[in-house]
Amino acid sequence: MSKRFDGSQQALDLTSIHTDPDLVSQDVKVVLNRKTNMEAIIKIIEDNIPQLTSLNLSHNCIQRLDELSELVTKVPHLKALNLSHNDLKSEHELDKLKGLKLVELWLVRNPLCDLFKDPSSYVSAVCQKFPQLLKLDGNDLPPNIGFDVETPTTLPPCKGSCFGSDDAKVYIQHFLQQYYSVYDSGDRQPLLGAYHDEALFSLTTPYNVQNPSMSSLREYFKDSRNLKRTKDSTMRFRLLKHRRLNVVALLNELPKTQHDISSFTVDVNAYTVSSRLICHTLSYIIFVIDDKSKESIKAFSRVFITVPAVDSGLSIINDQLFIRMATTEQISRAFVAPASTPSSSPVPTLTAPQREMLSTFSLKSGMNLEWSLKCLQDNKWDLNQAAQIFTQLKTAGKIPDVAFLK
Repeated sequence: MSKRFDGSQQALDLTSIHTDPDLVSQDVKVVLNRKTNMEAIIKIIEDNIPQLTSLNLSHNCIQRLDELSELVTKVPHLKALNLSHNDLKSEHELDKLKGLKLVELWLVRNPLCDLFKDPSSYVSAVCQKFPQLLKLDGNDLPPNIGFDVETPTTLPPCKGSCFGSDDAKVYIQHFLQQYYSVYDSGDRQPLLGAYHDEALFSLTTPYNVQNPSMSSLREYFKDSRNLKRTKDSTMRFRLLKHRRLNVVALLNELPKTQHDISSFTVDVNAYTVSSRLICHTLSYIIFVIDDKSKESIKAFSRVFITVPAVDSGLSIINDQLFIRMATTEQISRAFVAPASTPSSSPVPTLTAPQREMLSTFSLKSGMNLEWSLKCLQDNKWDLNQAAQIFTQLKTAGKIPDVAFLK
């Protein structure tokens, strides 16, 4: 081994070690596919050249990498490893070396290389195991984009909703509260007033009939337009609902729900003041089907694109709904705050002065839009009278906590 070591490069070349003349002449056969032989090699490296940076083990009939896993702790500076022309049959063998910070790796002429459908899949799979890799089988790889953080780092917590402006916030919050109060009422027919005549709607779920853990999503599967699974163009067209009558007809067929309004996270992707065109994404929303058992709690993301309605308000022109299983964390947080009682009344539309008054009253009172709207409506949109009544009720402690949940 000393003859095969290059001190200037801290490199050890053990290519075809079983055919080495010095060993053969002494009738010694070193087979690195044998556990005891590989352990002996690693022991010599650990005791004599722990600063080794390059190791060539090509042409040694190696089938498993169990013993080589010790290189992670015993040869921590290893940067280049040549395992080409061996007999490694599974990419999972490479998992045993994942702790190595390799920048160069050779695997060519191993059976595992033939398991990938194309070169890019092969490169991608190997780079996932060795993210600092710069060369694979002698070929330069594109630089990896990532964070070079040596010490454990805690990422900042996720932020809440992003509306872009107070005007958009008032507009959207009021719309969503009214929309879901009708959606959860049991009769979704009044939602006809919330959709544009030319509205489009699609529903997607990751439900797989062969995956029992997702069986609780089966009620949505027949309407799911999952483009990864629905390859037939005719079926894709049929599952895309066009015009508001067809959209609301499908919504009426979906299971009854109750949404946890407090779990809403809203991101406004686009908002134009002049045309009132709004695109916003709802994520990590929790809802249940029929009851509040853990099995019934689901989560979903939804993208609404809305345009101005003919008689003011918002009108949904595009609606994309993605329903999935809720995580354990989401389930633990679900329905912690009391939910308001759903209303079966149609989604109301407000004039511009009423929307401005609603926004002002909500900001000054601290109440959410739903309760602020109720107070203004009960006082016939008299802002001063509504303010007086609010002050009296709040002083008397007659306003419930749910009125201040936003």
